[in-house]
Amino acid sequence: MLFKQFTSLVMIISGCISAHSHAQAPAANHVLTDSLNNNRQTLEMGKTSQKRVDRLVSETDLLLNEYQSLLKKSEYQAAYNKELRILKGEQVEELISLEQQIKDIVITKQQLLPLLREMVSTLSQFIKLDLPFKQQQRLIAIDKLNQVLASSSVSISEKYRRVMEMYQAENDYNYDLEVYRDTVALNNESLSVQILRVGRSHLYFQTMDGKISAMWNQESKAWLLLDDAYHLKIRKAMRIASKKSAPELLELPYSTELSAASMIRKGGK
Repeated sequence: MLFKQFTSLVMIISGCISAHSHAQAPAANHVLTDSLNNNRQTLEMGKTSQKRVDRLVSETDLLLNEYQSLLKKSEYQAAYNKELRILKGEQVEELISLEQQIKDIVITKQQLLPLLREMVSTLSQFIKLDLPFKQQQRLIAIDKLNQVLASSSVSISEKYRRVMEMYQAENDYNYDLEVYRDTVALNNESLSVQILRVGRSHLYFQTMDGKISAMWNQESKAWLLLDDAYHLKIRKAMRIASKKSAPELLELPYSTELSAASMIRKGGK
């Protein structure tokens, strides 16, 4: 009997607790929902705020980059302006120099043509007094050069170039060997010979049959006959000069005794 009364009491208490719990459940759910909504709103606001911060940071970086770029451009512009000022100063100096050079060129042209004519005249006299190798050919070149100097259609620079070329050609004769065919007069007879030129110091000839050899004497302006012993040496030297033989040391006459019998002048005995 007592057990039944205890059981009835427990059931009554459980029912009261259950009824109380059911009475508080809607209120708790409402509070939880509000709390969740608040948290969600807070998160959304945080995201929005973060986006604004990120946008502000990006705009700040962009403005900073633009400022740095403008600063560099300003430095480059300042350096460029400085270079322009220097360049302008140099151009002004160069312009002044060019104007002076133009004035000097006008004076030089007036002085250069008479100088070129004098140089050609001097060269003509030199050829006439030089060893008689290719003399006619060289004097013809001088005549043509005088015609160039007298021509008004030829520029002064071209005249200068032609004169310098002639001087260079004459200068080159000092340093080479040459063999060429020519004619000389011997006892009123014209002989076909080979001429050997050794620089501008010595001149030899030998007849085509190799029986007569001679050397030019600049002091007497005459050909001097050489002994028969020199025939082979002259012939070898001619082959070397014409690049038909390998170079070798040769003994050529540098002087010989003068005699009336051995002196042969151009155009006669």
